[in-house]
Amino acid sequence: MESVTLRNVTVAEAYLHLLLDRGIDYFFANAGTDFAPLIEAFAKADSEGTRLPRPVTAPHENVAVSMALGHTLVSGKPQAVMVHVNVGTANALCGILNTNRIRLPMLFTAGRTPILESGMAGARGSFIHWPQEMYDQAGMVREAVKWDYELRNSQQLEAVVDRALSMATMSPAGPVYLTLPREVLAAMLPEFTYRRDGRQAIPGPALGTPSAVAEAAGLLAGARNPLAITSAVGRDQAATAALAELCQAFALPVVTYNPRFVELPSDHPMHLGTEPAPLVEDADVILVVEATAPWLPGQCRPRLGAKVIHLGEDPLYPELPMRSFPCDIAIKADPAAGLRQLAEAMAVSPAADAGLVEDRRRRVTAQRAALDQSRDAAWKQAQASSQITSLHISKAIDAVKGEALVFKESGLRGDHMRFTTPGTYFFAGAAGGLGWSLGAALGAQMAAPDKLVISTVGDGSYMFGTPLAVHYVAAEQRLPVLFVVFNNKGWHAVRRSTRGMYRDGYSARAKPEPLTDFGPDMRYEHMMEIVGGYGECVSDPDDLPKALDRALDAVKGEGRQALLNVQCLPG
Repeated sequence: MESVTLRNVTVAEAYLHLLLDRGIDYFFANAGTDFAPLIEAFAKADSEGTRLPRPVTAPHENVAVSMALGHTLVSGKPQAVMVHVNVGTANALCGILNTNRIRLPMLFTAGRTPILESGMAGARGSFIHWPQEMYDQAGMVREAVKWDYELRNSQQLEAVVDRALSMATMSPAGPVYLTLPREVLAAMLPEFTYRRDGRQAIPGPALGTPSAVAEAAGLLAGARNPLAITSAVGRDQAATAALAELCQAFALPVVTYNPRFVELPSDHPMHLGTEPAPLVEDADVILVVEATAPWLPGQCRPRLGAKVIHLGEDPLYPELPMRSFPCDIAIKADPAAGLRQLAEAMAVSPAADAGLVEDRRRRVTAQRAALDQSRDAAWKQAQASSQITSLHISKAIDAVKGEALVFKESGLRGDHMRFTTPGTYFFAGAAGGLGWSLGAALGAQMAAPDKLVISTVGDGSYMFGTPLAVHYVAAEQRLPVLFVVFNNKGWHAVRRSTRGMYRDGYSARAKPEPLTDFGPDMRYEHMMEIVGGYGECVSDPDDLPKALDRALDAVKGEGRQALLNVQCLPG
């Protein structure tokens, strides 16, 4: 195998060369005193014309992690993030929780307070090097990462990098945490040799156990009223295609509950929307595919005697302390491969019945027609409103988005929009770390510079996303993202939760509602004045389409970021 030898380099330089060789394109960073050897390495490479991963300055750790997440959502390739010791790690934790729960690979790294107090290059040289040290810095993130380690010696550099990346990408994928002491990074190496491309192969796609697949196939083939529920199948576009083929061939209705991606094209005849409650209690066999929580037990439960099958990379979610959804058959498999296995087994199952399939198809066709009628009725009702609703915004975006990459952290009504191409819709805030979509849209734009990228975000989530830092990066990196703020002047998710518990309580009548409503009229569009973007506030439904056109002119025609502050009704 080909090898590369570097001479008279620091460990920091060798590390960055290794990252580039292993496919890392970007180094998203929020720097601190621990970064000095890396900053010197980047400056030297720039001076000498040497290619390294591209460093990107993120003025807040939330943005750095979210950009890496967004890039990987589009490119499929893990990227590197580095933050400042313990404090940077703490600031980045919400983003790491999201990355973990959405099962995306990421090399998340942090400096480590210098170990030595003096006497070596990189030793402590600032007051903060004492109060910032912790007994177990990695303990803050250990539950949210797949693997953590500290680089202790230059001799293990290649092995540590390869171990980190293999752990991150091995199914189920996730973030890993590597700490980098300053003295180790600063050490000089007369010579450093590494193998090209490494030798840490990861296992290929897993297949389901044949007996379990056959049993599940028999149940589904013979079911009179089956139901499939998904949430994160679309993380792999091949799995979306496999699901579409399976449910079309055997007339299996699909509900995409809290969909994280394009789970099934919205115009697919077997797509029955996003609400499982009306269908779960009638189903005799339920296939759960990549769904953390396929339904809310407080709202609905499978009927007595119904069989429930779970299929996914790790279908019982051992990382969750409590998850008690019934499971009669568990199939641990790569989703695309497992769904194809199911289709092959159903085609030859003794329970297969062409007449039963056609009965299901007629019933699902009628259910889909009723669903479309209810959506049309909801839109007609919204059009009667003199104020902008979430449906107005969703329909207006749908009319202009084309094949845009759309990020949802808002009231966006994806069920009223057309998403027919896998990999064009992302709702990745799986652990509740708000503000992720702003930075994720930037990372997606870097991964797909020729695509229109739209970030839709609620006003509360917009503030969570450290927006000034986001807009700075968009300006500095020249990323013409369109940001649409659903400004309903409050925490709608908190309102909804409170109404769910106290529908006729004091809070329902309170004005303002404590800890929920926002008082000031925030003019978010003025953020664009700071960074040279285009900003506009919209409050009339009739003005919304033209405002979107003006924003898109700035994005597409002028290469500038744009923000629409859309004042809308809650809900």
